[in-house]
Amino acid sequence: MVMDPELYRLNRIDDAFHGRPSPDAFEWWYFDAFFDNGYRMAHSWHIGEIGTETSESVSGRVALQIYHPDGKKTETAADFPASAVSVSTETCDVKMGDNHLHGEFPRYEIHFRSGDIGAELLFESLTQGFRNPPDGAAHLSEDPPRYLGWVCAQPRARVTGKLILAGKEIPVNGEGYHDKNWGNVHLQDLLEHWYWARLFLPNHTLVYGFVQAAASIGSARGGMVIAIKGEKLLEVVQDIDDESSDFKVDEVSGAKYPQKWVLKINGTRIKGELIHRPKKIMEGVPLPWAAKGRAYFRFLSDCDVNLEVDGEKVETKTQIIQELMLA
Repeated sequence: MVMDPELYRLNRIDDAFHGRPSPDAFEWWYFDAFFDNGYRMAHSWHIGEIGTETSESVSGRVALQIYHPDGKKTETAADFPASAVSVSTETCDVKMGDNHLHGEFPRYEIHFRSGDIGAELLFESLTQGFRNPPDGAAHLSEDPPRYLGWVCAQPRARVTGKLILAGKEIPVNGEGYHDKNWGNVHLQDLLEHWYWARLFLPNHTLVYGFVQAAASIGSARGGMVIAIKGEKLLEVVQDIDDESSDFKVDEVSGAKYPQKWVLKINGTRIKGELIHRPKKIMEGVPLPWAAKGRAYFRFLSDCDVNLEVDGEKVETKTQIIQELMLA
């Protein structure tokens, strides 16, 4: 069966605000980027927080982490009451105080400043966006409505602009990623853990995740690989498996994470394995709602790529951003 990439393209409302039908609903827009000058950044705009509740109809937070070439990290976060937050339900247009995130395929702009730290960035799509038909959401029940949504607005983008550090403007140029999550279900009720990563190769882009469901709902395992060749979707692969080994205890959170994670892919047009080895913990955050030993990690990882795509061998070594959530 030939895959039709058009079935998976986003509509402009997919990256818009989906509303807060319950107090514990959450929504966030996530961006990250690698720059040619050695800087990296991760950036997110939040309405509501995963695992928390609020009585306000809309309250917001913007967070920015900048990773310096020498390994130093600079970070900031700004919180906003409902009166300072404005969001569109028709397109990606989010205002929090004097800060503004806006755009739609193929162009997004970020304007954020907190004290003497900030970012002014343009994300221009290099590939099509992705959502699972028909609306990118998993509807878990109707009464009451319970759902989780995810769309990948920019699996890969050209990123230009400037970072602001200690009031100094640093021009940047590189590649990045943007996705969107929303829902009203506490992930700790559904998942024991999840992995997520995105991989940029010269002619291919992969975005992938693997989850282990909580024991209370059956402990099922599985995930998805979104494989893009050039600008267009090549294949969505769900025949995947993984192996984790060589565990280490993080001193901050007490959580155990693997120093080797292997993802095995068995698609029709793409096959092989990706071997991940965390090189640096960019973020290691204990989860406030969970017992000790549960945490969120963002790693800078070395990745050994051993793939076959449409009969072509793709073998290389690269660095990627990889997440692990132990919910």
